[in-house]
Amino acid sequence: MSKNPDSPDQPGSPFLIERLMREARRRMEKVEFLSEEEFRDNLPEFIEEGLSEKRLESLKNDPVELAQEFAFEAYEVADEEAALELVDKALLLDPTCVDALTIRAFITSEDAGELIAALEQSATCGETVLGEEFFAEFMGDFWPLVEARPYMRTIKQLAEVLWNVGRRFDAVAHYENLIDLDPADHMGNSTLLLGYYLSMGEIQRSWDLLEEYDDDAGAVFCWAWVLLFLMAGDEDAARDALNHAMETNPQAALLLVGMGASPEEELPAVIVPGSEQEAYLCFDILGEAWEMWGAAQLWLFKVLVDMGLIESDDGDIAGEPPSAH
Repeated sequence: MSKNPDSPDQPGSPFLIERLMREARRRMEKVEFLSEEEFRDNLPEFIEEGLSEKRLESLKNDPVELAQEFAFEAYEVADEEAALELVDKALLLDPTCVDALTIRAFITSEDAGELIAALEQSATCGETVLGEEFFAEFMGDFWPLVEARPYMRTIKQLAEVLWNVGRRFDAVAHYENLIDLDPADHMGNSTLLLGYYLSMGEIQRSWDLLEEYDDDAGAVFCWAWVLLFLMAGDEDAARDALNHAMETNPQAALLLVGMGASPEEELPAVIVPGSEQEAYLCFDILGEAWEMWGAAQLWLFKVLVDMGLIESDDGDIAGEPPSAH
């Protein structure tokens, strides 16, 4: 992959496009793009040799944007001490820099309660900075507006922490809020919310979400349909859905019945359809739901035995997954 941070085709930073969109807004105060895709189409207008260096130089007279740049850099560094130094620099320039407040919360909080309180404070700061009129005017169209993205990132991270500590209804409410802010779901919140709904036994909400966002190609949605039909008591539909799921990514099957090893490395940002990494993604999102619905997991295990994909030892209960013992 190219290390050139000015390359729009192979970005060296996950925040490249966001940086460029911010730079475009600074150069042309009234510029507006209907979508990130439209901005990408117009990238040649903003790409030039040495753009990164020129941007940093120009930000010296723009403390809010320079603070945001320090926050981007803090997200990108691996060392916590270096990240905290960048965060301190950002907050000195702009005490309301939401990304910086969020990063500081994760680095300095000593327990989950303190982290949640700090993230909630960061989110409140984001709401205040954006203002009530902004929410009223742009509800449902937040993603193209780069000034809203730090707030959305914070809400997403807060929701994940709340889910992990057992405050599941609060976590779901935040994800539903993100869907309302960005129905086109650029951040992939629908798949995570789907996993939460299924884990909580929310059949109707899961159904509605799948009906709206299923693209008939993603493995997470395909395997979610199998589980949802089983939860609804429709084994015939579940078997049809299973056939499609096996065509999409068969590697997820063993993981979902409690077999197979966990990935040795963190999943990449870009997942290739049909890959082992996509199978692990399915397990990360749907694994808890499948485990909680033991009857569905047992059904899948027996089907896999019948298909010859799992061998059943003579001494074991035929067709029973390890987690069911």
